[in-house]
Amino acid sequence: DILDPNFADKIRHIRDPKNRMAVVWAHCKTKMVCDPDDPKEEGADPDNEEPKKGHGGCGHIQPQVRKEGLKL
Repeated sequence: DILDPNFADKIRHIRDPKNRMAVVWAHCKTKMVCDPDDPKEEGADPDNEEPKKGHGGCGHIQPQVRKEGLKL
């Protein structure tokens, strides 16, 4: 999730695609849940707030993917 400051700081300065993918892989390989978006508050005034852009997570547990399985 690009909104995670730790993750965003890791990939912000890496321009080489292979190195950036290695950093993304290392950060995400332990994450096993598709985090859902935060629920919207019913009492909040929609005119005063800008809508937050979510990533559309489903909340389900994700399968374990091995790096060797990604080779074509």
